[in-house]
Amino acid sequence: MASRAALLQGQPTIAAEAAQALRSEGWLSRCPSPFREAMLDVAIFRRARQGVEFIHGGTPTGGMFAICSGTAEIAFPSGHPDTRAIHLIQAGFWAGYKGLLGHTRFLTVCARTDVVWALVPQAAVERHLAEHPTGWRQIAELVDQLLLVATSAMADATRQDSRDRAIAVLLRLAGCRDRDPPGRPEFEIRLSQSDIAAMATMSRNTFNGIVGELVETGLVELGYRSIRLLNTSTLRAIIAADE
Repeated sequence: MASRAALLQGQPTIAAEAAQALRSEGWLSRCPSPFREAMLDVAIFRRARQGVEFIHGGTPTGGMFAICSGTAEIAFPSGHPDTRAIHLIQAGFWAGYKGLLGHTRFLTVCARTDVVWALVPQAAVERHLAEHPTGWRQIAELVDQLLLVATSAMADATRQDSRDRAIAVLLRLAGCRDRDPPGRPEFEIRLSQSDIAAMATMSRNTFNGIVGELVETGLVELGYRSIRLLNTSTLRAIIAADE
């Protein structure tokens, strides 16, 4: 890949911090250094204000993208209007490989908080892969990681116990389903209880009752259109005890 200066609205310090976040967390952090730095050399770092849709599903090309800071929701453009959002993503999340396979983008991404994100143009990725075919192994690793997220979500959705299903969805949306990512002191979900209940395939009344119990035991805390997880290890232990 050809080298290019990555600036974020004229603020190279923020761009450097965004790049460092991707070196520290997520798929790219686990890639070999030459591939990782080649991706970051051509990355374009941008801001998305809360509520702005910055990745549009259905476009034929567009490149790979990552979340550097903040929280965003992903959705299928063709999803049912009642449950359009399917997942929340945080720093270290990568996607956008579909264009490399000749397929249209199938995800739409909207900022739930102010977000700093990275775009790696498709032409730059294709050029690097043509020059370094072993890079396709890293793309395959990303596909595998995203598949694991999807299958985990499907498995949690089939849990018969409503409380377990609700807790599993809360942990997944907060980005700590299996572990607490490093450098994340708080785990807050910026979604309404109605939205989360829909993702957990239960009525709002049922979900509200479960959340009320979790609040009483000090495991979660409610805010305005948000839920904060206060004890993620205990929440994971509740699920594990019922498996």
